[in-house]
Amino acid sequence: MGSIHYLGERLVALFLLAVLLLNPPLLTIFDSSATVWQIPTLYVYLFAVWGLLIILLALVTELTPPGADSEQPPTDEGLQSPASSNSDGG
Repeated sequence: MGSIHYLGERLVALFLLAVLLLNPPLLTIFDSSATVWQIPTLYVYLFAVWGLLIILLALVTELTPPGADSEQPPTDEGLQSPASSNSDGG
């Protein structure tokens, strides 16, 4: 059967990471008068996190094989018992 990919669970984990990184208690760490290349550190942090989340979202969605997360209905072969699959068409 191979490895199973859980696209939905990865997207939820990515959402929770975004909530954690963009939460006000963490944002107050970067809310200071310090600058990076004359840009306030809060702005640098926000755009860096935003860019990181976009890259992670692209990786999660592009590296998941198509149809790996969809639940496919069982086929007729999956519903047959091993004894009935060896019948000679009668």
